[in-house]
Amino acid sequence: MASDEDYMAFLNKANEDVSGGSGQAAAQSSKVQSKAVDSGAEVPKEIREVCRDAFYVSDTDEQFEGVSLRWNGEDGLPDEVEFAKLINHPQPSNAEVEIMDPTDWDRKGQYNKLLEAVRQASQGNDVRVYRVTWDRTRVEYWLITRADGQIVGAKALAVES
Repeated sequence: MASDEDYMAFLNKANEDVSGGSGQAAAQSSKVQSKAVDSGAEVPKEIREVCRDAFYVSDTDEQFEGVSLRWNGEDGLPDEVEFAKLINHPQPSNAEVEIMDPTDWDRKGQYNKLLEAVRQASQGNDVRVYRVTWDRTRVEYWLITRADGQIVGAKALAVES
């Protein structure tokens, strides 16, 4: 039978950081780092309020957060590459971005309050969902519209295994 000290030594060895001290850096780099709000920009009130209680249901239920990004593009919403640049994707031209219709994205109507808040913030402008794939299991869903030289809306991280 092993002593308590032997068992504790075993546990300490098993829990050692084998990355040479870069464990925290590795954990941080695996986190999705997209930009949702430009400096000095404000998320519309109706979107902020609905995001308080809105969660995207996936393997991890993540809360929606407000989006407010400056965009001076032509009429309509950005294309896939323009959108990847807006959110500071590290490789915008190679980003996996898919543009979807909100009714195709939310077939069960789970996010109607969120959709209505985004529409209200833009006074009825077109709303689209941008699906940004980060890796095999993590994607972000961006429900956005255009309002006063900005892209506004809400986004949530989804884990889909």
